[in-house]
Amino acid sequence: MLFAHAPKLVLTGPYEALRPVADRAAALGSEVVLAGADLDLPVGDVAGFDWAIVAVDEASPSAPQLARAADVLATGLHRGALVVVASGRPIDPGVEVFSAELERRRGLSAGDAFAVVSCVADAVVWGSDAQAVDDASHLVARIGVPSV
Repeated sequence: MLFAHAPKLVLTGPYEALRPVADRAAALGSEVVLAGADLDLPVGDVAGFDWAIVAVDEASPSAPQLARAADVLATGLHRGALVVVASGRPIDPGVEVFSAELERRRGLSAGDAFAVVSCVADAVVWGSDAQAVDDASHLVARIGVPSV
């Protein structure tokens, strides 16, 4: 998970939960793109992201939140990207459906071309592959996940 460039991190979900994570990531040298719950981003803003963290608010149904995140992230998804879905509660099978939707939209295979993991609180509970779980654990240890 070492980069020769400043890694690009896209954060989607509730703005107030994302701001502290954005600040920690920026302090570590990441290029941060913050997409609050109501913000639509130009495709160029998310293109080529290395990591994305999707904060899922516990007070609302997860499916529409993950659908919106797929809308934001699918256009910028590329080989090697890692997408972390963070929630305070388990949202299975929603994460697997979200992963399949990203696959469908980009024509890339999760676990081979890109990775998706699910975090509940600070614990990685599901991943599209073992390397993704390791990478997400490292990322979570460095910058945390949104508390939503």
